Amino acid sequence: METQTEEFIKLINQSVAIAEQMRSQSGQSQRLNNVINVLQSVKNKVMIGQLEPSAGNSTLGLSREVADWIETLDAPLLKAVGAVEAYYQQHF
Repeated sequence: METQTEEFIKLINQSVAIAEQMRSQSGQSQRLNNVINVLQSVKNKVMIGQLEPSAGNSTLGLSREVADWIETLDAPLLKAVGAVEAYYQQHF
């Protein structure tokens, strides 16, 4: 069984991969770069044990950021960052 940290990093990596794929096909490269940078920062904080606890209340702000500019609300990137947010709130 994977640890919570490993599972969280896996979700982050999936989101980064989707964002990187979109970056090569989209006119939103700056926004995608910002999302990738935030995801990488969160990943680094998790790996060194410095991610602030959510306590079930705080979010990372990723879903809102992506939802503000993504073309469709069922986009894979929005679903992926939503999964990161949900996992963060439930396990951190």
